[in-house]
Order: sequence, then C-alpha cells, then structure tokens
Amino acid sequence: MTKKSPFPLPPSSPSASPAKPVPKSSERPLPPPLTSKEKAVLEFIEESLSGSGISPSYQEIKDHFGLASYNSVQNYLKQLTNKGYVSIPLNQKRAIQVLHSSQTVQEHMQLKAAPPHLVSTKTGSPRAQLLQARGEILSLPLLGKVAAGLPIEAYEYDEFIDVPPSMVRNPTKTFALKVQGRSMIEDAISDGDLILVQKQSAASNGDIVVATVDNEATVKRFYTHSNRDLKAKHLLGEIPKSLEKVERIIELRPSNSSMKSLWYHPDQVEIRGVVVGLLRKF
Repeated sequence: MTKKSPFPLPPSSPSASPAKPVPKSSERPLPPPLTSKEKAVLEFIEESLSGSGISPSYQEIKDHFGLASYNSVQNYLKQLTNKGYVSIPLNQKRAIQVLHSSQTVQEHMQLKAAPPHLVSTKTGSPRAQLLQARGEILSLPLLGKVAAGLPIEAYEYDEFIDVPPSMVRNPTKTFALKVQGRSMIEDAISDGDLILVQKQSAASNGDIVVATVDNEATVKRFYTHSNRDLKAKHLLGEIPKSLEKVERIIELRPSNSSMKSLWYHPDQVEIRGVVVGLLRKF
C-alpha cells in the first residue's frame, strides 16, 4: 500500500466541470481608464479614507480642487460612479465607497506586460501578483504543520505566503511549514513560526532538516553516526537496543536541552528538505 505524502501537492481539478465560483472583489471586471482629473479626485478620496477612515465631503472636494460649484463635484463623482470606481449610497453624507483603486488600470497593464513565468496563477490579488512579477515578493506554498517536539502528522494546506526574495535560495524548490512545539527553541525556532524549507533528500551533519519517520514529520538537527563513534562517546545508553548493532544510525537532535535525541535506522528516516529561513509574527 502506497503511503500518502505528509506534504501533498494541492489536488488537481476533477475531470467533471466544477461549479462556477463566486468572483472575489479582486476579480471584478477591469473598469475603463480615468481622465487625469477623474484620477486626481479618486486619489483624493482614497487619501481621505486611508488617513481618517471616512470619505471627504463635497465641500472638501470642492475646496481642495478649487471647483466653481457643487455641480462640478457631483459631475466628477457621477463619472467615477458610471465607470465603476466608486459607489455612493443615497442620502448619506461622507459615504463614498471605493470599488477600484485609482491605480487599477495601471497595475493591470504592468501585470499584463510582466513575463508570464514571473506571474503566479495561484496567489490572490492582482496587486500581490504584480509585486511578485516585479521581484519584490515571492509566493511560496504553505503545505502544513511540522512538529518541533515529537513527530506529528503534517496536514495539507491550500495556502500561500509572501516572502522577500532575499530569504529564498531556490524558489522553485522551496515551501513553507508552520512549526508546532518547542524542541528547537535554542535555534530560535518557536511554536507558531513559519519555516522555509528547500526540498532535498540529503543533508550534512548539523543541518536543520524536515524529516519524516513512519510518514510523520518533524524538524530537528540531523546527524549520522557510526556505532563505533557512538561507543567512543558513551552514547549507547540513549540508543534503542534494536539499533546497537546497526552500522550507521541517524540522530535527530532537538535544540532544547531539556529534550533527548531521537535515534533511527537510516531506512526509517526520509529527509524532505533543509530549513533555509524563518518567518515570525509578533
């Protein structure tokens, strides 16, 4: 029976036609371009909403642009409404709602002009994709949880995280995992942190690795020993008797002085990758 990978890829689409999803706000049809004056008015509305949390009054718009009358303000707002950039509820003051940013068309054109291999089809908003296309962020798959303690099963996620490119050596071979447990705290890896993992099946002594044992995942420091070396270091008391005659033994060592190493036959351990980065939210 084939074992299920603890870090599965997102499932492929079924052959049957899926139900049509409800469009997200970021997937609304692209609005028409703005004139320079319309764009200036919309930018002023956006700045007011960003700064104070409320839209500007007609008087504030009139004064800011030196318009001759309230009719001029109403004409600009009507044009923005007709083009789909704003919505204005009836009989409500300071209630202008922005549906599309003043940068929407410009960002769409930049995204369209970006090389196709730089634009993710899996991540969210066009703005996030544009930043990725510019090389300002990378979107990596978040594939599950990994134990910094005893091994636990990794759960499938269908999420992506944005990270600075400087943190990733090989983007096409890197994924993220959420840490659970405290066995790596002396390496500054804490419960709830996100680790960036470069896929590879081998590791050097001392590397922090993500490894699977019996299809369960854990993050530890990796060491391989010969039994002769272990006898010289008087470590056989820590090793299961079933491994005392094995020529080579794998040690998965926690970075927590209150915890003991885990010892395995080489055939029991599969290296899934080496930890190359850490993200933490405060």
